[in-house]
Amino acid sequence: MSNKPIDCEQALSILYDYLDRELGEHDHEAMEHHLSVCKSCFSRAEFEQRLKEKMKSLREAQPAADSNDRIKQLLKDL
Repeated sequence: MSNKPIDCEQALSILYDYLDRELGEHDHEAMEHHLSVCKSCFSRAEFEQRLKEKMKSLREAQPAADSNDRIKQLLKDL
């Protein structure tokens, strides 16, 4: 990106790289500045970060002990 401030379209195009901490220093700083002045993009970034954290926690969650038995019974009932 150039040295000028980024707009919303640019911010949204690099949002996931920002959340994944994959931006270079300049782009990261530009994104930080944009999020500090743009309520809409800040809200979107917050939502996406929370969603990412929730998805991670779901991947780490263990299924109930009887899940296999319940699934087998449901399939048998079909």
